[in-house]
Amino acid sequence: MDIFEPEPRQQVAWFLQPLFRSCEILEFRSVTIFRGPTSPYCDTHRHEVEKGLRRLPGGYCFERFGDTTYLTYTMPGPQVKPINRRLHAILLLATVLTTLLAGADLGLDQFLRALGLALTGHGHGMTVGDVFAFLLTKGAPFSVSVLLIIGVHESGHYFMARRYGMLTTPPYFIPVPIGPIGTFGAVIKIRSPILHRRALLDVGMAGPFAGLIVALPILIFGLSQSAPVPLTEIRDRVHVLFGESLLTWGLERWMFGPVPQGMAIDWLANPYAWAGWIGLLVAALNLMPVGQLDGGHIAYALLGRRQIRLAQFMIGLLVAIDASTFITRGDVNWVVWCALLFFLLKLGHPPLPLGDLPVGPVRRVLGWLALAIFVLVFMPLPHMILS
Repeated sequence: MDIFEPEPRQQVAWFLQPLFRSCEILEFRSVTIFRGPTSPYCDTHRHEVEKGLRRLPGGYCFERFGDTTYLTYTMPGPQVKPINRRLHAILLLATVLTTLLAGADLGLDQFLRALGLALTGHGHGMTVGDVFAFLLTKGAPFSVSVLLIIGVHESGHYFMARRYGMLTTPPYFIPVPIGPIGTFGAVIKIRSPILHRRALLDVGMAGPFAGLIVALPILIFGLSQSAPVPLTEIRDRVHVLFGESLLTWGLERWMFGPVPQGMAIDWLANPYAWAGWIGLLVAALNLMPVGQLDGGHIAYALLGRRQIRLAQFMIGLLVAIDASTFITRGDVNWVVWCALLFFLLKLGHPPLPLGDLPVGPVRRVLGWLALAIFVLVFMPLPHMILS
């Protein structure tokens, strides 16, 4: 049998047996996990062992707890379908197009109409090349920036999950042909369980930290090309004022000084500022300590079952914000998001198979830092309708 083909559990267990001093086998719906302390043979021949493990169809991870090194090997079952790379490529290309349209301030119907006129020779001298040149020139700064932020965020999750031997897909980008963003972001699907708090914390933190490392320079550069404008100018152009976090508020005052009353940053006016703003919103939404969001992973790794109290507080805060803005302005921001969290993602985090393994002091500090960053990037009012 070709070693690259899926193998029966018995054959994989026979191959792995010399690598463990003792082995625990964990069965899940679609995977089998072999885990245990490494044998002297494995420790001595680590390089050759890793070469052999890379040839198997699953994922592996070496971890150290105290003075003991553990090996975890995740074997995919027949239910785990191969990655559909064509689908990932199609979704990415579609999202490139929709973010280009958003950056160029074009609707899909406008783009298709201009393309049709160019193809039929009725475009007043504009060729197909001219249409795409305009789209790229006007839309690329925003498209490249926002896709880079979202892609790096999801890649952080992907590579950290792979680091722990988990079975995971590359990012699924989500195109949206309407609106000023052009995408609902991206997601990866982890197809094997997260075993313990250390892995949960690392996977949860990796995405927001990686995304913010890219988003912050883009945001600062965009702000350096911007300036506060009268609210009336924003109202006349887009009718919507996009909100601020503590971080954007601090950056604005650092770069421009106190913003006069009746003035605000028009985030849509600069593609880099707008992409950076979206990057902070993505980080804030994901870092909410609810369910299986990144923040829910982090909070559960730090607090265990007490995470649900933080999630309940978060939902209560969002409901209170919406109730206040509805009474005073007739506007809401969070009602749909709260419904999604409550009914789809749930508030509490599910337990872990090896929930008693320690996180460690350094990771604990990083976890609390991630939750502190959430406070800095959270936007109580992501948008307000200007009347």
